Amino acid sequence: MNMDIFDALESLIKFAVGAIIALMVLRFVISWLGVNPFSWFAYQVHRLTEPLVRPFRHMPFALHTRRDIAPLLAIILVLIVAYFLLGLLGQARFATTYLLAGMGEFAQGNPLTAVRYVLGATALALIALVITCIILEVIFSWVGFYGNWLTRMVRRVSEPVLGPFRRMIPPVLGTIDISPLIAILVLSLVSSAVRVIFLS
Repeated sequence: MNMDIFDALESLIKFAVGAIIALMVLRFVISWLGVNPFSWFAYQVHRLTEPLVRPFRHMPFALHTRRDIAPLLAIILVLIVAYFLLGLLGQARFATTYLLAGMGEFAQGNPLTAVRYVLGATALALIALVITCIILEVIFSWVGFYGNWLTRMVRRVSEPVLGPFRRMIPPVLGTIDISPLIAILVLSLVSSAVRVIFLS
């Protein structure tokens, strides 16, 4: 696989994050300055950002503030998601490199090294897939994206891992489910262990 694909995806993620943050900052400034919300520009900014901002308005600490801080909370969420997505992209690049290296080792007559590389790369790819589905499930729950084949497929992949964490970890403040974050951290530790055991 051409590694330029990973560079292109990384650039796309960074561009999307930059665009979303710019829109959120614009929305916050428009609200702060008291710009007419029915003007064309303010309306378009509001329309584009509302799906991501809406869930944050119902949080307890957002309800008791004088200003609408939901756009700032959305920026924090976007940065967290981008951090994990870029990490997953790096992991996918790493797994692809070792998968190709394993094939090369097999062609050179080193089957044990080849099997070790392929097993490690496959494990990393599966962990990356599960983490991606957990992140997507969180995003879908925030924006109210339910009842379609994509959400069902994502849940089918993430739930076997995420379910036990949800049962063990109660929501913070009664409303904030931190089990996806804990699950991702644990999976990241498992990923690091796989690298040490199979790919070092």
